[in-house]
Amino acid sequence: MLVTDGQGRLAGVLTERDIFARLVGEPVDLRRPVETMMNREPKTFHIDETVHDAIKLLATGVYRNVPIVDDDRRVVGIVRQVDILKYLAEAFPEELLNLPPRPHQRMKESEGA
Repeated sequence: MLVTDGQGRLAGVLTERDIFARLVGEPVDLRRPVETMMNREPKTFHIDETVHDAIKLLATGVYRNVPIVDDDRRVVGIVRQVDILKYLAEAFPEELLNLPPRPHQRMKESEGA
Protein backbone atom coordinates (compact mmCIF):
# COMPACT_ATOMS: atom_id res chain seq x y z
CA MET A 1 0.00 0.00 0.00
CA LEU A 2 1.34 3.41 -0.98
CA VAL A 3 0.86 6.13 1.61
CA THR A 4 0.88 9.70 0.34
CA ASP A 5 0.60 13.11 1.91
CA GLY A 6 -2.10 15.64 0.97
CA GLN A 7 -0.21 16.67 -2.18
CA GLY A 8 0.26 13.13 -3.51
CA ARG A 9 3.91 12.87 -2.42
CA LEU A 10 5.05 9.46 -1.26
CA ALA A 11 5.20 9.30 2.53
CA GLY A 12 5.82 5.56 2.82
CA VAL A 13 4.90 2.04 1.84
CA LEU A 14 3.27 -0.72 3.83
CA THR A 15 3.79 -4.24 2.49
CA GLU A 16 2.68 -7.72 3.49
CA ARG A 17 6.26 -8.32 4.55
CA ASP A 18 6.18 -5.29 6.88
CA ILE A 19 3.03 -6.58 8.55
CA PHE A 20 4.07 -10.22 8.85
CA ALA A 21 7.55 -9.33 10.10
CA ARG A 22 5.97 -7.46 12.99
CA LEU A 23 3.46 -10.21 13.76
CA VAL A 24 6.10 -12.87 14.37
CA GLY A 25 7.25 -13.35 17.93
CA GLU A 26 5.51 -10.55 19.77
CA PRO A 27 2.01 -9.25 20.38
CA VAL A 28 0.97 -6.52 17.95
CA ASP A 29 -1.89 -4.08 18.23
CA LEU A 30 -3.49 -4.21 14.77
CA ARG A 31 -5.35 -1.00 15.53
CA ARG A 32 -2.08 0.96 15.35
CA PRO A 33 -1.94 3.67 12.67
CA VAL A 34 -0.40 2.63 9.34
CA GLU A 35 2.40 5.16 9.69
CA THR A 36 3.76 3.30 12.72
CA MET A 37 4.34 0.17 10.63
CA MET A 38 5.16 1.53 7.17
CA ASN A 39 8.58 1.93 5.59
CA ARG A 40 9.15 5.69 5.47
CA GLU A 41 12.06 5.44 3.02
CA PRO A 42 10.97 2.89 0.39
CA LYS A 43 12.94 2.22 -2.76
CA THR A 44 11.45 4.18 -5.65
CA PHE A 45 12.10 4.76 -9.33
CA HIS A 46 12.30 8.24 -10.72
CA ILE A 47 10.09 8.73 -13.74
CA ASP A 48 13.23 9.13 -15.92
CA GLU A 49 14.84 5.80 -14.94
CA THR A 50 15.03 3.06 -17.55
CA VAL A 51 13.44 -0.35 -17.95
CA HIS A 52 16.95 -1.74 -17.49
CA ASP A 53 17.14 -0.10 -14.05
CA ALA A 54 13.79 -1.65 -13.12
CA ILE A 55 14.83 -5.11 -14.31
CA LYS A 56 18.06 -4.94 -12.30
CA LEU A 57 16.23 -4.03 -9.10
CA LEU A 58 13.28 -6.39 -9.48
CA ALA A 59 15.61 -9.28 -10.40
CA THR A 60 17.12 -9.13 -6.91
CA GLY A 61 13.93 -10.72 -5.57
CA VAL A 62 13.70 -8.18 -2.77
CA TYR A 63 11.10 -5.98 -4.47
CA ARG A 64 7.89 -6.96 -6.25
CA ASN A 65 6.27 -3.55 -6.66
CA VAL A 66 8.17 -0.27 -6.81
CA PRO A 67 6.55 3.19 -6.84
CA ILE A 68 7.46 5.60 -9.63
CA VAL A 69 7.81 9.22 -8.52
CA ASP A 70 8.47 12.57 -10.18
CA ASP A 71 10.90 15.33 -9.10
CA ASP A 72 8.53 16.38 -6.29
CA ARG A 73 8.22 12.77 -5.05
CA ARG A 74 4.61 12.64 -6.25
CA VAL A 75 3.49 9.13 -7.13
CA VAL A 76 2.92 8.81 -10.86
CA GLY A 77 2.74 5.02 -11.07
CA ILE A 78 4.03 1.70 -9.89
CA VAL A 79 6.10 -0.90 -11.71
CA ARG A 80 5.73 -4.64 -11.20
CA GLN A 81 7.64 -7.57 -12.64
CA VAL A 82 4.62 -8.58 -14.71
CA ASP A 83 4.50 -5.07 -16.24
CA ILE A 84 8.06 -5.43 -17.49
CA LEU A 85 7.44 -8.92 -18.83
CA LYS A 86 4.39 -7.73 -20.74
CA TYR A 87 6.30 -4.76 -22.10
CA LEU A 88 9.17 -6.95 -23.33
CA ALA A 89 6.80 -9.54 -24.83
CA GLU A 90 4.93 -6.84 -26.74
CA ALA A 91 8.07 -4.95 -27.79
CA PHE A 92 10.04 -8.02 -28.94
CA PRO A 93 7.51 -10.72 -29.91
CA GLU A 94 9.58 -12.33 -32.67
CA GLU A 95 12.68 -12.64 -30.52
CA LEU A 96 10.73 -14.23 -27.67
CA LEU A 97 8.56 -16.53 -29.77
CA ASN A 98 11.54 -17.91 -31.66
CA LEU A 99 13.51 -18.87 -28.57
CA PRO A 100 13.75 -22.57 -27.73
CA PRO A 101 12.12 -23.54 -24.39
CA ARG A 102 15.58 -23.72 -22.86
CA PRO A 103 17.80 -21.27 -24.76
CA HIS A 104 21.02 -22.89 -23.54
CA GLN A 105 19.99 -26.22 -25.10
CA ARG A 106 20.40 -26.42 -28.87
CA MET A 107 18.91 -29.16 -31.02
CA LYS A 108 21.54 -31.28 -32.82
CA GLU A 109 19.19 -32.05 -35.68
CA SER A 110 16.23 -30.25 -37.17
CA GLU A 111 12.78 -31.48 -36.24
CA GLY A 112 11.67 -34.69 -37.93
CA ALA A 113 15.25 -35.81 -38.66
